[in-house]
Amino acid sequence: MKKAIALITILTILLFTVFTGYVYADTLDNFTVSVDKKTVHPEEQVVLTVNFGQELGNFKIQVDFDDDLFDYVSTDVGTGSAEADKATIEYTELSTAKTEVKITFKAKKEGITSSNSTEFTVTGTELKSQGGGTTYDNITEGKVETLTVEPIYEDYQLALEHTGDIIAGQEADFVLTYSSAMGRPYAKARLEGEATKVPEGGTVKLVGRNVQQNSDYDIIDDGWGDPQGYAIGGEDVSQELNLKGTFSKAGEYTITLKLIDRSSSDDTIVEKAFNFTVKEPTVQPTPDPTPEPETPTPDQTGTEAQVTEETPTELPKTGINEYVPAIVVFIVAVSTFAYVTGKVNKED
Repeated sequence: MKKAIALITILTILLFTVFTGYVYADTLDNFTVSVDKKTVHPEEQVVLTVNFGQELGNFKIQVDFDDDLFDYVSTDVGTGSAEADKATIEYTELSTAKTEVKITFKAKKEGITSSNSTEFTVTGTELKSQGGGTTYDNITEGKVETLTVEPIYEDYQLALEHTGDIIAGQEADFVLTYSSAMGRPYAKARLEGEATKVPEGGTVKLVGRNVQQNSDYDIIDDGWGDPQGYAIGGEDVSQELNLKGTFSKAGEYTITLKLIDRSSSDDTIVEKAFNFTVKEPTVQPTPDPTPEPETPTPDQTGTEAQVTEETPTELPKTGINEYVPAIVVFIVAVSTFAYVTGKVNKED
């Protein structure tokens, strides 16, 4: 009796195997996911590879992704589609086995202004071997692949400019700027300066006022802003500082400015040296004093002194001599007088 029962059980299993053609196996232990790049920039494509660990003739793969960062593009096998933040790849060609599927995504062009850590999460169902003889357990616990989507960052630029000559001992206006069209973000950046070349015995100050903190900072001695640093980064970064520079002596100076990352052992973000020539003050000549006009001195009677007009020492050499008529009149008068006197004497 026992032998008959055992025989029936074996036959039942064999019949079930023959007529169903399916054998259930363990989960695909070598099921893995990977990407061809870990950092993706706007409009760049990234390929997600799902490797099954063995050949499959049927599968349905689903990929969860951030649709604020990526668009689904295509698959190299099967039929692909995407709805919102989920892409679905289906393959049903049982006669042709595949060991992997490559799914392409593209980073969006707009809206990516900082570094974004993101991930692809992959699950799988309807996993069958070539010919459909074996059905594998579903991959319900997602396989995760992380990556970063970020813009193409541009280096920060430093500038220190002034107008006109720099005169020793006199304040000069300076404008310090650091900028980037797309600056890498730093949570604790800080600006520092150093006078790396000065004339012997010379000193230099670059002083700016932080209105928010209501305090002055000498870039050379103090750096700029919070000693623990401040956040910078993003699109169109630009900070402009108005400074007053004072150089104690004439000569050649070099000022080195740099942005550092306080959160990374003061690593240098950007550094640049600026050379300046300081001139001696111009000494203005002292003008001679202007003599005051003389004031006429009053005479003893209290009346002002009379100005005597001098008589010319020489007669004019051209025109009518003013003495000639007088002489003629005098001669005529004398002659007349003599004539009259003689006539009277004769009559007597």
